[in-house]
Amino acid sequence: MLVGATLILTTTILGVALSLIRIMEQPFDITFTNLKASHILLLFDTRSEDDDKITNWFSAQKEVAQVRAPSPYITVAGPLIHKENEIDFTVQLTEHTEGHLYQDLLYVLKGEEKKHPDFGEIWLPSHFETNQGLQLGDTLGLSINGKLCEFRIAAFVVDPHYLSALFNPTRAWIAPGTLAFFVSLSEANSNELGIRLRDKYQLDVIWQRFNEAFDYSGTSLQYPIFKRAFTSFYQLMGSVLLIFSLMALAISLLIIKHTISSHILSDFKQIGVLKTLGFTPRNIIGLYLIQFGLLLLVVLPIGLLGAQYVVQLLVEWVVNSIGITGFVYDLSGPFLISLGIMLFSVFLITFRAARKAGKVKPVEALRNALQGKPVRIKRNSKLFLSKWLPLSIILGITFLKRHQRSFWLLWVNLIAIVFITVFCVNISNSFDQIHSNRTAWGFDKADIQLIRNTSTLLPLEHDQLLEILGAYNAEIRSISSFNYTDLSILSENNKPVQKILGKVYSNSISDAGLGNISGKHPKTVNEISLCIGTSKQFTKVPGDSLAVFIEGQKKTFEVTGIYQDVGNLGQGFRLHENALSLLNPLYQPLHYGLELEKNVDKNQFRALLQEQLGETIQTELSFEERKSMVTMVTNIRIAILAISIFFILVLIILIHNDLNIHISQNQITFVKLKSVGFTSGQLRASLLWKVLLHLILGIIVGIPLSLWIGPLLMNLLTSDIGLVEFPFIPSVIGILGTVVGLLVLASFSTWSASTSIKKVDPRMLSNL
Repeated sequence: MLVGATLILTTTILGVALSLIRIMEQPFDITFTNLKASHILLLFDTRSEDDDKITNWFSAQKEVAQVRAPSPYITVAGPLIHKENEIDFTVQLTEHTEGHLYQDLLYVLKGEEKKHPDFGEIWLPSHFETNQGLQLGDTLGLSINGKLCEFRIAAFVVDPHYLSALFNPTRAWIAPGTLAFFVSLSEANSNELGIRLRDKYQLDVIWQRFNEAFDYSGTSLQYPIFKRAFTSFYQLMGSVLLIFSLMALAISLLIIKHTISSHILSDFKQIGVLKTLGFTPRNIIGLYLIQFGLLLLVVLPIGLLGAQYVVQLLVEWVVNSIGITGFVYDLSGPFLISLGIMLFSVFLITFRAARKAGKVKPVEALRNALQGKPVRIKRNSKLFLSKWLPLSIILGITFLKRHQRSFWLLWVNLIAIVFITVFCVNISNSFDQIHSNRTAWGFDKADIQLIRNTSTLLPLEHDQLLEILGAYNAEIRSISSFNYTDLSILSENNKPVQKILGKVYSNSISDAGLGNISGKHPKTVNEISLCIGTSKQFTKVPGDSLAVFIEGQKKTFEVTGIYQDVGNLGQGFRLHENALSLLNPLYQPLHYGLELEKNVDKNQFRALLQEQLGETIQTELSFEERKSMVTMVTNIRIAILAISIFFILVLIILIHNDLNIHISQNQITFVKLKSVGFTSGQLRASLLWKVLLHLILGIIVGIPLSLWIGPLLMNLLTSDIGLVEFPFIPSVIGILGTVVGLLVLASFSTWSASTSIKKVDPRMLSNL
């Protein structure tokens, strides 16, 4: 039953892991298909791009199924105002036009279903309700051209492109033709064009052809980035669970091997009898295979049912949040793989462990028919001559040393459990320490992000703002000014391949607290550093050259460094202001990262700046403090807690299994010890010391192993989201708490499992 319980838990976590990896892409694809979403979104300035020419070109391509007419939009930098609270989101305020009725549809999750929002109404992505606490009918304030414009929240919608709350800016919808009421005609120059393909796999082909036909200077958002933003969290969790499930499987197999080896010793006489009756080694091995085959017939369905229940809860939570009804998913593939892995592994380990029984010689088995050999304690043993060791500890050490094979098998299991629980504690702490270790994640060290508003009647100039901020030298430790810009990476024939967004820093990039995983920061007009995802995609390393199209010009940069940044899923670049000023003499930064002194309350100081500078600036929280990031971190910690609980259950099962076998094998020893005066309490104490000493040895090896392998494992798992060097921060308090918790749990489990010692009666000695 104990082995069965371990196999049930292992099957459950393996089934959940494979199911997450297999099916969590399906809700996104279904939503994308049902809402006829565009595979390419082009965002461009109508002053530099001809929207009719671009529309006509895509319409003429055989790979294109449909082109949606351009929709005008404006970008409204946060914060958004809700009930005197600020929401740090930048919104792409887009007109919901007739084109959205046949392409890029919206599903109204909550609110009145109608063709378009009415004037004064706004439709928001559904994650605003779950993450920001907004409600239907609430008023949302947006600062447009220095004026606070209020909209009534009329609906929460499922937007196929902005399903993930990690997108910032996100998209919000207003009535068609209403942007003219908020901005002048000269300012309404941003359009969004949607292109839907017949087959998503033709995306690279059509995009390469487009780049050959146009020197496009706008922004391109494509299907892979939308899908990646939605599925990255689930893929990460599925990968983590898969690794842990394989560890759990390895532990289960070691338990099975330990159990079979122990039972061969206790069934020694019976095996000899069966051999004398004509059983062949193959027959004996077959008996063990049948035993564990019958066990698998019971436990595998239970484990898969458990996995189905967990997956169902996760899937319902996901599909309800994006408005999918009647979602049908097939778990047969993941479950069949899980079933195959479990059957193959268990039968293989059973066969290998049972071969020892097949080699038993009948005469030897019948001659040594006792259940086990009693523990032989030498009178001159150094342990027993010790005057400071209690007798229960001496017995515990003796029990620990007696069965070498059992010792090694259990020790490996305990090392694995210590490794995993300490790993979970440290990973949870690493995510929890994003605030104090933000630069390792690719975020700068700023406490407040300030944006200079150039659309007001009397905008602040860059130098004016720096002069004003300079008066707060007692509150502000450092100011890092920068701006966002984009460029297109060129192919060998000087055609744009891909447009990426990056940052241009006015000061030394090191002043912002940012670092590189290789190379150095760019400083001169010809230098650039790349984010790890872009570096891998274009196979660029420090010292390589990179041809780009930026600010309407073709230029070649030297790659000086490679950095990591989870904020943009591993894509991006960094430049120094020197490079952009040469291309655009009118360039000035619009964004300012303010690092405050430790004794300054950032919320109060942020309010002070906003009150003093009013409409000329906008302020935002740091990226890692936004609710979307906090929610993701919370979900990861919950998943890690669930994994820890699972392996704690494995520890309990492991201890019960080991002690039951140990007591059964050493029954003669316990009978003799009781006959010379040992009480049940003393014997239970000796077993307690045996387990604790065993666990302490596991802790001595498991903790260093976890601190060494843990970061390497996370590097592998998080490389897809832009972290090739995971910011691994061990928690000393967490590790100590884990050690104490494991020791306490092991003590209770041992004391509970050792109750069978009470049934040992010295009068049994006369029957042996």
